[in-house]
Amino acid sequence: MKWLAAIAVLFTSVSAFAADDDVAAPRDGDPFTIGESNRLSLSCPHAFAKTEVVQRLGYLFAYWKKRFNIKSEWHGDRVFLSGSVYGIKIEAIFAIDETNVTAFASDPGWPWRGQVIGYVDRKLKKYMHPTYDEP
Repeated sequence: MKWLAAIAVLFTSVSAFAADDDVAAPRDGDPFTIGESNRLSLSCPHAFAKTEVVQRLGYLFAYWKKRFNIKSEWHGDRVFLSGSVYGIKIEAIFAIDETNVTAFASDPGWPWRGQVIGYVDRKLKKYMHPTYDEP
């Protein structure tokens, strides 16, 4: 239950991750944006082709959809996650490049920031690990 609240806060606020303004810059047709002033960012390296990264992230997003009813919407090399967990609005952007997956969200504040960053970091490292294989 504690982690469910943490993930909800995470997606309301992922701005402590790695700030790359080119990746986070709004584009035409984006469902939403995450403001620069209150943004968390996190970056996770990968050693896969983009198609493999998309597939691996798809497993993670399917888990979050099943577990928390978080919706994912792909726009090119970025995916927009949105939903609500226990009434807390969730919005996050995950962007893929040749060497990293970068996540952005609004900062939930100091009580949740570390838990949110730690949770998403662990999940990204798990799904981007070369030995991870979806059952």
